[in-house]
Amino acid sequence: MQRILIYILLLTVSLPSLGQSANQRIFTQKMDLPASGDIGTQVLRMGESFLGQPYVAGTLEGNPTERLVCKFDGLDCTTLVESSISLAVAKVENQSYEGFKSELTKLRYRDGVVDGYASRLHYVLDWLYENEKRGRLTDITAKIGGIPYVKEINFMTNHAKLYPALAVIDVWEKVREQESKINERDHSYIPKSDIQKAEPMLHDGDIVAFTSSVEGLDVNHMGIITKIGNRAYLLHASLGLKKVILSHVPLAEYVSSVPKHTGMIVARLTDQN
Repeated sequence: MQRILIYILLLTVSLPSLGQSANQRIFTQKMDLPASGDIGTQVLRMGESFLGQPYVAGTLEGNPTERLVCKFDGLDCTTLVESSISLAVAKVENQSYEGFKSELTKLRYRDGVVDGYASRLHYVLDWLYENEKRGRLTDITAKIGGIPYVKEINFMTNHAKLYPALAVIDVWEKVREQESKINERDHSYIPKSDIQKAEPMLHDGDIVAFTSSVEGLDVNHMGIITKIGNRAYLLHASLGLKKVILSHVPLAEYVSSVPKHTGMIVARLTDQN
């Protein structure tokens, strides 16, 4: 009987606190990582902590009602970027799980409010605009050699069958309205032939998104920059390799190897402390 009681006591001590989710435990581990310079460098360090994690597509889709989804054990390119930024902000500004979720909500949803499927910032051009508006990042594409990116964005509403939520006409109309607003704004990109010239101007933790040759689509993919000398490399959730990786070739060579990438857009995180 005494041996059983000792075993139960040891088991209780070794178990995680009751009520703490797996995500919260992982979050706590991330907060224990060393602080690393400015916010961009901190974003890169958080991104690096996901190296080797599985690529999982569609983690934000399929819920009966729109809700904040946080998944650390399987990421796509967008959720890797969003999770890394939100963790870095929490590390610097508010080391609580609630603080992390608050930043993730602000990153992912228009005005930081979860209000149905159309409130999510589905297009990266819209994501960049809204997060620059609130001061979290700056689109530096034009400053480092970008040229006008002129394209009609309408992929989602023109391919509504790919997005079950758009079967509801009200939702379709709201997304169409946001596409119209995106198309009213000015955008810049760096053509793939000019990316190597821009690499020396990139910093650790810059966010890059790759413009698309697909009709109606703004970007194909996104990731986080790490610098080695004057060359830039891409930390990203790779669909091909099914995990989070650091590219084995510099950025310009990576982009050249993907026919549907036409160039890149670059955003830099802003310290708010």
